[in-house]
Amino acid sequence: MRPGILSLFSALLFGSATPLAAAPIVELFTSQGCYSCPPADEHLAQLIADNPELVALEFHVDYWDDLNYGAAGTWKDPFSSAAYTKRQRNYNARPLRGKRGVYTPQIIVNGTTAQVGTSRSAIKKALSVAIPPLVIAAKQAGNDVTITVDGSHEASARLYLAVFDRLQVTDVKNGENQGKVMRNHHVVRDLKPLADLHNSSYRTTVAVPGLEDKNSGCAVFLQEKNNGPMLAASYCVM
Repeated sequence: MRPGILSLFSALLFGSATPLAAAPIVELFTSQGCYSCPPADEHLAQLIADNPELVALEFHVDYWDDLNYGAAGTWKDPFSSAAYTKRQRNYNARPLRGKRGVYTPQIIVNGTTAQVGTSRSAIKKALSVAIPPLVIAAKQAGNDVTITVDGSHEASARLYLAVFDRLQVTDVKNGENQGKVMRNHHVVRDLKPLADLHNSSYRTTVAVPGLEDKNSGCAVFLQEKNNGPMLAASYCVM
């Protein structure tokens, strides 16, 4: 990461009069039914702990839900969604750097690079290369979030709000991870498109029911349409 970037990210996240940079963003596509996913879930937790400026989101796909593991049977991930499977497929229909394909665990960095979720060195390198260029801020007051996008962009882009649970602990009863206690972090439970923007700044306030719960959090990001590169990202902050 370039010198000074961490302090700029911190200014955005923790409140300066003039935010100066946008945060990088990683999306982990995972499943509680995937035997190789727990180490990637742990890696995401470590990224969150070590990099407060990094926007990290965990999307649970549904294509593991019906797989039968003999005596262990099947396990339907309680956080899985066909919409998140579609999001992952849409990414991998594009030209991405790194390890493309629809698999778990997969991390997408800044909408441009795909890596196995446990590939720590490759993910670290990807995070240091492409940082979203625009500034976005999300100010939380109770269940209301005021979002401001600053700066112009040539590409058509879509503004999203992701609502997540900071931690979910699950005792997995069946399937490939039978008997394990899964700890999942920043589990996305709702992803809302808010607006389509083209070459413009933007400001809006949205109500997010349940956001006052201490286990709830949210993030906003601006992304080129059709799962293109990220243009801006930030957590919601008080």
